[in-house]
Amino acid sequence: MLLLGSLAALLFPMDLLGGFLLPKRWRSESISLRTFLSGWFRGVLIQSLLYLATSLSILFMGRWLGVPGAILAIAGAGIILVGSQLQMAKLVGALQNHESPNPEIIAAMEQAQAIVSAWGWTPRRIMTLEHHDTGFTGGIAGFPGMETVVLPADMLAKLSPEQLAIVIARRLEAIQGGSRTRGLLLAIVWVIVGFSLSTMLPGADVTSVAGLSMTCLAFSLWTFFGLLTLPTLSRQASYAIDGKILQSGASPEAFQQTIKTLDALQDDEPRRSAFIETVFHPVPSVENRRTLTSSNTAITWHAARITLFVSWACMGMLVRAVHCNVGRPELWVMLPTD
Repeated sequence: MLLLGSLAALLFPMDLLGGFLLPKRWRSESISLRTFLSGWFRGVLIQSLLYLATSLSILFMGRWLGVPGAILAIAGAGIILVGSQLQMAKLVGALQNHESPNPEIIAAMEQAQAIVSAWGWTPRRIMTLEHHDTGFTGGIAGFPGMETVVLPADMLAKLSPEQLAIVIARRLEAIQGGSRTRGLLLAIVWVIVGFSLSTMLPGADVTSVAGLSMTCLAFSLWTFFGLLTLPTLSRQASYAIDGKILQSGASPEAFQQTIKTLDALQDDEPRRSAFIETVFHPVPSVENRRTLTSSNTAITWHAARITLFVSWACMGMLVRAVHCNVGRPELWVMLPTD
């Protein structure tokens, strides 16, 4: 617990900057300091308890079966995290189910689902969550074959039925096209490979607290390497899914307006230099999504940020310290997506 407390203390200045000071400076809807601290403490406490449980399981399996045992513990924890992501997001971010009594919003959702069906996608379970952070985008949660499309409540009021249909259809395409499943598999494999390599460094092992701490520090470097490389795969999937949506009948004008609206709620950075986007941004900028990609298949949707979430299984230290979610507990489990 001392190590976990030290990690929380080390990250707190960045959390305060990213979750309170900068939003207060640049966004009118910023929260009070008391609300920020309450949400931050809740998220850190839950994450620390989970990290404690996973570290104990790694140590137990490591002492019993060595590195293969520790890998089994990590793989099991990663699978559990994937299956419980929606519940974890609610718990860590204090997110609540949203049931709108507004007949206009209900009608808009029904119309959007009808449009999605007309475009050719099979309906899936949709859940809408109440949130405070404007950057919350929802996503896809659950095991393959049992997915739930998660939408932010704010989206219902800010998008037209066709724009809402575009958001839903993109996520259904990620599911039905298999790119979301491939993203999950890549995330689990990436975490396991990185952890395995980390155990080979001097002073690293899976049988003592000191050795496991060294392994986790090394794994943080592997995570950083993933932050530099995996965004390229995420952007490729974004472009491919964009093309599929437009080819299926979505209006280009409605599509552009949709991504502009969503970008304004997240980074609000419609243009970026090629270098900055290549290295740091798994979601393409609005400007770069104006043209269709030549790729016909999305390889691994949302791979970069799914990997961050799965790395909770081995106490990843960067999972809540990236530019899109630092200091924002509502985005620690379901990181922003396209």
